Amino acid sequence: MRIIRYLAVSAMAGLVMIGFLGLTPAGADEGSGPIGIRLMDAPAVRRGDPRARIHIVDHLSPGATISRLLQVTSTSPRPQRVHLYPGAASVGRHRFISAPDRLGNELTEWVRFDRTSLTLPPRSSTTVKATIKVPRTAWRGERYGVLWAEAEPLGDIEETHRVGVRIYLDVGAGGEPPTDFRIEQLIALRSPTGRPEFRAVVHNSGQRAVDMSGTLRLTDGPGGASAGPFPVNQGISLPPGGRGRVVIPLASGLGDGPWQATLYLASGRTQRSADTTITFPKAGEAPVVKLTGILGTAVAVTPRNGALAAGGVLVMLMSGFALFRRLRASR
Repeated sequence: MRIIRYLAVSAMAGLVMIGFLGLTPAGADEGSGPIGIRLMDAPAVRRGDPRARIHIVDHLSPGATISRLLQVTSTSPRPQRVHLYPGAASVGRHRFISAPDRLGNELTEWVRFDRTSLTLPPRSSTTVKATIKVPRTAWRGERYGVLWAEAEPLGDIEETHRVGVRIYLDVGAGGEPPTDFRIEQLIALRSPTGRPEFRAVVHNSGQRAVDMSGTLRLTDGPGGASAGPFPVNQGISLPPGGRGRVVIPLASGLGDGPWQATLYLASGRTQRSADTTITFPKAGEAPVVKLTGILGTAVAVTPRNGALAAGGVLVMLMSGFALFRRLRASR
């Protein structure tokens, strides 16, 4: 029974991972323009968390209140009128998604600014305070939002600019839920133009959203060559239980290999690494995929062998079920 269950779980996981090869991440969509905004403080327990330096990342019990200072800056040569307000957000489609206009959610109802509008002199800055008060009746779970600063159009310019600070707020009694993730695939491929690229499929196995950043190093290459570190170009944001793919473009003249690839990924203070020996395919050939979390075997994934893999999984499941029935009948 244990063997059959293990085979079934592994087979289904393999099918799921084949499906995730087609995921494409996207970046966050906070804007930029003649004004800027940045977080000026963080809770003492998160001083070593790089995420908490740019976003409000916190865990609060129902009934608790926090305040954060933010600096609003204008680069305009003229006085700039700025409006401050909270906006709704979500984590999905492998990114942090801010809602359009001034759409709110449950979290935005808990936020108050000490000033909702201000006028900045030319090329100046000021400090504002935002307070988040969680109701005593709030249910447990993580909420997302943005603290926005929006500049009024100047003169005949009709375009509106706004910039924001993200909020990742978890609510619940007791300690904070764990943040964790796994690197489940390492993928080497080449674009149609021959440019090498490295990708990794990441699974958020924790209970809080994660924002991926990191680097890739290549060592022990042809003639003992090394390359990198290459930064993650397309990081992703994942909700608890989510999967997505980070993308790392590489130098165009990089050789096929083999290379010893070491990937470092982090979300705040949570860090993970994975390494493998990998060879880049030729332009137009199928990518080489290392299934680090399942089988630990490098395979070339194409539509044809993907279908064969699915068929093989089905045969394995049917064989396991037949074996189970035979063992049960012999008792």
